[in-house]
This record gives sequence, structure tokens and C-alpha cells, in this order.
Amino acid sequence: MGRIDEVVAVLVDQEGAPTLFRWREKDYQVSSRPVRWFARAEWWVGERAHRGIGSGVLEVEMWRFLAAADGVVNSYEMIRNSRTRIWILTRKF
Repeated sequence: MGRIDEVVAVLVDQEGAPTLFRWREKDYQVSSRPVRWFARAEWWVGERAHRGIGSGVLEVEMWRFLAAADGVVNSYEMIRNSRTRIWILTRKF
């Protein structure tokens, strides 16, 4: 599956890692330890980059993990917007 780019509701643990998310009327239970990293924001798409100094200007928080719904396990990738606290499901592998 290619790019998804849909907003999803996410429950997180005490460290802020996803434990469960809801997408298209289904709940997905995270079944692996989520991996977090930071990547460059696609500043040329959508919103313009905000003025400022620091990593938050052009970097986004990325997460990748395995999750299951209805007994089927897949790999998922999400972006968390630290400014708005919105989670976006970007890919399903």
C-alpha cells in the first residue's frame, strides 16, 4: 500500500509511544516496540515552514511499528505533529 496520510486517534504509553490506534472504524493494537526517529518535514507540501530556530521548524517525529486488527499484523508508519499533537498514518507496509 502506498501513502495514506490520514489523521488517526492514538493512545500512547507513559513515554509517548503508540499502543493502540483507530483507523477506518477499526482498532489496531501495537504488537511490537515502536521505533521513533526524526526526519525532515515535507516543507514543500501543504503548510509553509514556520519561522524560527531549532529542530521543530523542519523536523517531524516519525514512528514505525507492527500492529494487528482482526488477527492480521502489518507494519505501519506514523507522523506525530508535536505542535498540534495530531497523529497522521502515513504508510502501511
